[in-house]
Amino acid sequence: MSYSIYYNQQYTGSEYAFDTTRKSGEIATAITDGRVEAALVDPVEHTDRTTELIRSVHTDGYVDAVVNGDPLHLAESQGFSWDAGLPSMVIAHSTGLVAGVTEVLSGTSRVAGSLSSGLHHARAAHGSGFCTFNGLAVAARAASDLGTERILVLDLDAHCGGGTRSMTDPSSVVQIDVSTNLFDRWAPTGDDALLIATSQDYLERVDEALALCDQVGPFDLVLYNAGMDPFDSGVSKGMLEIREQKVAEWAAAREHPLVFALAGGYTSRLSMAELVDLHLLTVGAFA
Repeated sequence: MSYSIYYNQQYTGSEYAFDTTRKSGEIATAITDGRVEAALVDPVEHTDRTTELIRSVHTDGYVDAVVNGDPLHLAESQGFSWDAGLPSMVIAHSTGLVAGVTEVLSGTSRVAGSLSSGLHHARAAHGSGFCTFNGLAVAARAASDLGTERILVLDLDAHCGGGTRSMTDPSSVVQIDVSTNLFDRWAPTGDDALLIATSQDYLERVDEALALCDQVGPFDLVLYNAGMDPFDSGVSKGMLEIREQKVAEWAAAREHPLVFALAGGYTSRLSMAELVDLHLLTVGAFA
């Protein structure tokens, strides 16, 4: 079954070349070539609304810095060199998630995805860890504005999602996080959970996380941050494929509306072609 994957060329619009700013274009090409059954959709019509939402969760001073490149230290606080193409790029990565949320909450489909990354470490007033604007927090605000009362952020990036937790309301947004790296560690409260996994017990921790989701649900929407960087911690491609199947089957069995982002995945131990293959595991699991 084909479904919507949001992407446009602005996702790769910065001059700064890094996995986070380039891989979405390579993945889009693979989808266009028919390697998985999904339809690329341009989210551009949601850009103005997303820009408003970004300003609702980030401080004006930080947003202005990213847009204008001044002050430069703040515009580059995520770790990228600023250029004139960066603002539209990072807005586009959030726009795809807003488009996906709008689609699934309208009842048009149950699942949508965006070739977005560089999200969950960003704070309200600065970037961090290659993340400029926190598209997960933006998407949660979009969903709240559309009437959702309870949202799950399921974060399976290798790194902890402390930025997202710092920018969302625990009374309406539950965060369950399985990480293999302690970067951006955060303190769970209420129904939240942060599970630290190794390559040996990784799938067990994923099962534990999904069981916890059931215990603290139900949810009106799931935002899934589907990082492939656990590979850098020794989690195999086969295990990541099983993980994606588990999440897709779990969400389908419970009929959860779900929007995913690609999140982390790097060429430090992989070629770009191999990294694309990993991210296609996510796209393919939900088809």
